[in-house]
Amino acid sequence: MQKKVKEQGAEPVNFNFLNREVRFSSLNNIDWNYAANGKLWTYNLNYFEFLSTMSLAQGLPLIKAWITKEASHKDGWEPYPLSLRLVSWIAFFIRNGQEPGKAITASLHRQYEALWTKLEYHLGANHLLENALALTLSSYYLGDGKGHQRATRLLVTELKDQYLPDGAHYELSPMYHIILLDRMLTVYQCLKTSPAPAPRRPADPPKITTTLGQSLSRQLGWIIAFATKDGRYAQFNDGTEGIAPTVPAVLKRAAQLKLEPSPVHLNACGYRRWSTGLYDLWIDAAAIGPNDIPGHAHADNLNFELHLNGQPIIVDAAISTYEKNERRAWERSTRAHNTVTVAERNSSDVWGGFRVGRRAVTTLEQETKNTLTASHNGYGNTHRRTFGLAATGLTITDELTPAETGTARFHFHESLNPNLTAEGCSVAGLNISWSTGEAKIVPYERAIGWNELRPARCLEVAFSSRVNFRITPNS
Repeated sequence: MQKKVKEQGAEPVNFNFLNREVRFSSLNNIDWNYAANGKLWTYNLNYFEFLSTMSLAQGLPLIKAWITKEASHKDGWEPYPLSLRLVSWIAFFIRNGQEPGKAITASLHRQYEALWTKLEYHLGANHLLENALALTLSSYYLGDGKGHQRATRLLVTELKDQYLPDGAHYELSPMYHIILLDRMLTVYQCLKTSPAPAPRRPADPPKITTTLGQSLSRQLGWIIAFATKDGRYAQFNDGTEGIAPTVPAVLKRAAQLKLEPSPVHLNACGYRRWSTGLYDLWIDAAAIGPNDIPGHAHADNLNFELHLNGQPIIVDAAISTYEKNERRAWERSTRAHNTVTVAERNSSDVWGGFRVGRRAVTTLEQETKNTLTASHNGYGNTHRRTFGLAATGLTITDELTPAETGTARFHFHESLNPNLTAEGCSVAGLNISWSTGEAKIVPYERAIGWNELRPARCLEVAFSSRVNFRITPNS
């Protein structure tokens, strides 16, 4: 957030979220219900995550400005922004080594009590987990012993339910895995370092820090297994650049807190990452997400991403919006991913922005060190895909049974200019060839952040029944 605040609050204040900047004439004229940029922008305004980079003198006037008008806030009192704001405010005061004072403490109590009445059991997933994290920290910080017992029970339950045995968050969005990991690091740090002087606040860190630390170690292990050493990873399901902290930043925070990542092999999540000296390949052989809440899921079964020498080549189209519009529908569609469509249908029935009806079921059929075969039933028939990776290149075989006509798509990074040649498709030092079918290169727009699209190109190969692809370095 860009900020221009002086003690009198007379100068303009600028907020920039989701690549949309809004300028308010003064501190006292901030519209905390500002809706012109959509609900998610308003949520971000009320999260107060910008406090993490502010001094006490910079952040305190913004907190007081919010409290002055708190009775008129709408979205800000919804449980998700309420949860994030409680963590942001408490972490801000702990980091600056100062108690909040009577007025702010009273507001924290009001927000804390309100959150207890709004737990998001109907949504579950990351929303309920954020509720549990906020209540665990707030109850400890505000000295509510009985509330802390209730909150930690909820948190332990959600940690058990929402994290898979290999440490992945069960919504299978790497972006949200990192967001939740980073917030959990904040809560863990606050619980470990919160000062004791406030009335009824225990002097010692609560027992929940042990459970949190164990979960964090597995989560850290998963992201180390899924990401490259320089922090690159596939944007499967809902994901885009510029929202989650970077992997190196998260690992640095964890190291400062003396948290050791657990050794992890990608397994239960259904994702795989293969690496050679030349390639990084990510494979999505996973379910689309948890059955009860697949809101961040895409119709992307058997999707993949490929990097060459550390540079993205075949990429996910990513996401640019949560508005319920044509763009959101396309970004969740099978056509927007590096897999196969039949009759341009979606493999799973994604609709309504965050809804999924009929769901494709993925089956992992065979796996060795450098080969993987998986299938799904999303079209009523079977789409089977086999990956094979060697130092010389990548092979992909797509098969539709019973015989059907399909279209395989490979979406290229926006910086690349692929060309059809007699040998196939030449792009960024690679050649993609196929055994049969009709090919063309078509335009698409790739999301490089929220509300930010760039023109890019996609290879489409229409085939019947079966096609073999080979991706090799240009000779």
